Amino acid sequence: MVIFFVLGLVGFAAHGLADGREGLVLASIVSGVFFACFLILFAIYWIGYLLKGHAIWQAERQAESDGPSTGQQRED
Repeated sequence: MVIFFVLGLVGFAAHGLADGREGLVLASIVSGVFFACFLILFAIYWIGYLLKGHAIWQAERQAESDGPSTGQQRED
């Protein structure tokens, strides 16, 4: 994720250093692709983080009730 962010910044810097129109278009496309990859990976990371937190919360809730998380009681 960090690598794509850095490559996007490098592509953006190359955008400013481009001499011709072709270089400008190519640098724009490259930096856009790298930033898009960064955003996708960033979203995947945060979704995983939130799902992990939810699983921990659900396990703690189930441990407190000593039963399934649906609220049903165990049969003895």
